[in-house]
Amino acid sequence: MRLPRLARYAALGSIVPLLFACTSSDPTQTTQHVTDDASHPESHVHPILKAHSAEFERKVYQVTEGVWSAVGFGLANSILIEGDDGVIIVDVMESRENAEAVMAEFRKITDKPVKALIYTHNHADHVFGGLGFVPEGDVDVYAHSTTNYYIDRIINQIRPVITNRSGRMFGNLLEKGDDGLVNAGIGMAVNQGHGGGVPTLIRPNKTFDDELDIEVAGVKIKLVHAPGETNDQIFVWLPEKKVLMPGDNIYKAFPNLYTIRGTLYRDVLGWAHSLDKMRDMQPEHLVPSHTRPVSGQAVIANLLTDYRDAIQYVHDQTIRGMNHGMTPDELVETVKLPRHLAEHPYLQELYGTVEWSVRNIFNGYLGWFDGDSATLSRASQKERGEAMVRLAGGEEKLLDNVQQALADDRNRWAAELANYLLFIDPEHAQARQLKALALRKLGKASISPNGRNFYLTQALELEGKTHMPKQAITPENLELIKTFPAKNFLSAMSVALDPAKSDTTDKRLSFTFPDVDETWTLHVRRGVAVLNEGLDPAAELNITVNKDNWIELVTGARSFPGTVASGDLEIDGGMLKLPELIGFLTMFDPAA
Repeated sequence: MRLPRLARYAALGSIVPLLFACTSSDPTQTTQHVTDDASHPESHVHPILKAHSAEFERKVYQVTEGVWSAVGFGLANSILIEGDDGVIIVDVMESRENAEAVMAEFRKITDKPVKALIYTHNHADHVFGGLGFVPEGDVDVYAHSTTNYYIDRIINQIRPVITNRSGRMFGNLLEKGDDGLVNAGIGMAVNQGHGGGVPTLIRPNKTFDDELDIEVAGVKIKLVHAPGETNDQIFVWLPEKKVLMPGDNIYKAFPNLYTIRGTLYRDVLGWAHSLDKMRDMQPEHLVPSHTRPVSGQAVIANLLTDYRDAIQYVHDQTIRGMNHGMTPDELVETVKLPRHLAEHPYLQELYGTVEWSVRNIFNGYLGWFDGDSATLSRASQKERGEAMVRLAGGEEKLLDNVQQALADDRNRWAAELANYLLFIDPEHAQARQLKALALRKLGKASISPNGRNFYLTQALELEGKTHMPKQAITPENLELIKTFPAKNFLSAMSVALDPAKSDTTDKRLSFTFPDVDETWTLHVRRGVAVLNEGLDPAAELNITVNKDNWIELVTGARSFPGTVASGDLEIDGGMLKLPELIGFLTMFDPAA
C-alpha cells in the first residue's frame, strides 16, 4: 500500500535550511531606508555592503589571555575559553563541518579536553555543530531553560513557508559574487544543507531561568538571561577576565528587530533593557557571536550605550507617532535615526533596517490594522488590478507607466505597478519581466543583504530561472529529525487538512508511541483536525509504532508496506480505513 500524501509529509520535517534596506543616495549620510536608485550605478553591490565582507575574514582572534573568537568560519562565531584542565566552547556553529574546521584551529592553541558547551540561544547557526567539537556527544551543555523548547519549534506548523522565506533571505539560491550573494550581514554565508554542512545537535542538559554562576575547568562564569534577538538569549560573563559574550544582542550591524524570514515578535524594549544589564558589568572585552571582538572599557561602554539607545529611539518614536494617529506607511517615512546614531559603524543597516523595525513595532502593539477604515476590508487583488488597468487607460498604458518608472529609477513604484497586472494574470510575461527588473535594481541598491537577497531571488523566480528545491532528507538529517518530539510532527498535520475533503467528516485516529511512552489522538471534525493527548476510545483506528519508525515513515525513509510487514507498525481497526483518514491531509510541498 502506497501513501503518497503521507510521504510528502517530509516537507514539514525538513531542517535543512537555516532557521534560520537599503540606503539614502549618499552613503556618507544616513544608511536608513532604501531609496529607489543605486547610489553607485556602475556597481552591482552597495559599497558599504561590499566593504563589510572584510569583517568576516577567516581568523581566530585572541581576545585576552585564555579567550579566543573564531570569525569567518560560518555564519556565526565560536568562542574558546581555556581553563586549567579543559576548555569551554561558547556557540558551536551551524554544522559539523564548520565546527570541525574551528576545532582544528582551536587545537593549535590547546589540546585540553572540552569540558562544556554553552549556547547563547537556539538559532541553528549557534547549536547545530556540536558533534564537530565533541564527536561522542557526552558533555555538559549550558543554555536557558527554554532553549530546548525553541529548538523543538524548528519542526512546526509553518515550516514550509519559513523554509522558503529563509532560503530567499539568506540567498541560498544565489551565486556568490557581485551579481548575487555578497555576505549575510552577520557572517559570510550559511553553510548548511543544499550541499553545505551537516547539522547535528547535542541537547542542552544544564539549564537555568534567570542567572547561573558556575565554575568549569577553574573558570568562573556567570550566565544571565537577556531576551533580545530571541526570547531565550543569554549573555556569558567572565568576571575575572572582564569578558562579555552577548550572543546575538549586539553585532556590527543594525539589529534585526524584525527578520523578513518571519519569527515570533521580538520584544524591542526588552532588548534595550538586556543591553543595560550588559553595560552594568563594565566589560573590558566584548566578544559577539557575530562580527569581530572589541576591547577597551570606554569604547565598549559607548558602543553598548549607542546600540541600546538606537533600539529605544526607534521604539519610542514609533510609539510616539502611533499615538499621533500615524499609519505604518507614514511612520517609516518619519522615524529616522538621529545623525550620531545613523552614522555609527555598528548601526549601519547591514542586517536589520529601521523601516522593518518600525513596522514590526506597530504590529506588535496594535496588530495589522493601520487605523484607516478603508483598509478594514479591502477590494480583492483581482478587482484592484482590473481597476488600476482601467485608470491607466488600458494594459499597454500601465506597462508604459511601469517602464517610465524604471527609467526614472522609481523602482519601488515600478514593482507595485507591475503587481497590478500580476493580480489579474500571475503569469503575465511582460509584467513578470518588468517586476523582476525593478526588484533587481532594488536589490543592487540595498545595503541590507537580507533585503538584497530577497529581491534578487524573487527576481530570478519571476524570470523562471530558479525555484525553491525539494528538501531531501539525508541519513544525517534524519537522525537529527528523530530528536524532535512526536507532537511536533502530529500537530503539523492539523494545518495539512483539506477542508473541502473533510467538511462532513467526524473521525478519530489515535497513535501510541511505546518507545517514548506517549499517546495522541487526531480528531478530524468537519474541516478541523484537533490533536489531543491520550487515546480516544471512540477512535476508528489505533496505530502503534515507535516514534523513530513513524518519523522514518512520514519522511519517506521507509515504506509503509515494509513497516507493516516487519511488525514495526500495528493498526487496530482495519488497515483499509487508513487511506481514507490520511486522504484528508493535503501536504504542502515547499518546492511547489
